[in-house]
Amino acid sequence: MNGFRAYRLRLFRDERIDVWRDWLDRYEFESYLHCKVLTLGYRVTEVPVSKTYPSPRRGLRYSHIRPVVDWWRILSPWVMLKLGLRR
Repeated sequence: MNGFRAYRLRLFRDERIDVWRDWLDRYEFESYLHCKVLTLGYRVTEVPVSKTYPSPRRGLRYSHIRPVVDWWRILSPWVMLKLGLRR
């Protein structure tokens, strides 16, 4: 699934959203921001796009996401925020 999301700049002035946390250094940032935006009731617009991946060839990768490690980085902000372990 691919797409673009647009957020209004004013949400960065919202004190309940702190994008400068140390733990938001990789894939966590986008998930954290999207979770906070949805939880706080901001309007979200997503625009789908098409992505064509090249045929897999030996030694070439189309993604730099590492299974399990980076999947957790993407999912962890949702888990941490919903369990109250992070703000």
